[in-house]
Amino acid sequence: MIVRERAAEDLPTCVDALQAVHVADGYPTCWPHDPAGWLSPAGLAAAWVGLDDDETVLGHVCVVGDVDDPVVAALAGVPVERLVSVSRLFVSPAARGRGLGLGAALLARVQRWSEQRGLQPMLDVVDDGAPAVDLYERLGWRLVIRRDADWLAPDGHRHRVRIYLAPE
Repeated sequence: MIVRERAAEDLPTCVDALQAVHVADGYPTCWPHDPAGWLSPAGLAAAWVGLDDDETVLGHVCVVGDVDDPVVAALAGVPVERLVSVSRLFVSPAARGRGLGLGAALLARVQRWSEQRGLQPMLDVVDDGAPAVDLYERLGWRLVIRRDADWLAPDGHRHRVRIYLAPE
């Protein structure tokens, strides 16, 4: 398995992996009309993929800049312009349980990239006890706040989310 910068030609297999994650885990909560476009959100600063030996996408993560969250910036002790958000992080069900450590490898890439630029990564995750929470906490990400999501679930309610900061 390798982790490298995402290329445009990776998007179709990223969408395939995302669809498998959506079926297995319900992520994303709402299937996007344009899943390839969803993988490149506004403010995209960088994106990486985890690939199997045959170049099959097994995981994905991106970093979004221009995060306007003064509360989290204050909790992190950084100016708001130094805050970046981990986004579109997923690992295909086909890669889980194989000892690849892909989720950890993708987050490590985000941390290295952010450190090189003097940026503070944050992430949010639905507060539902999913394995993602265990991963973040095992890797030393620090829970700083719980709050309502800024997006609506298909049934119209707002999930509670946990906000984490990358380990120092």
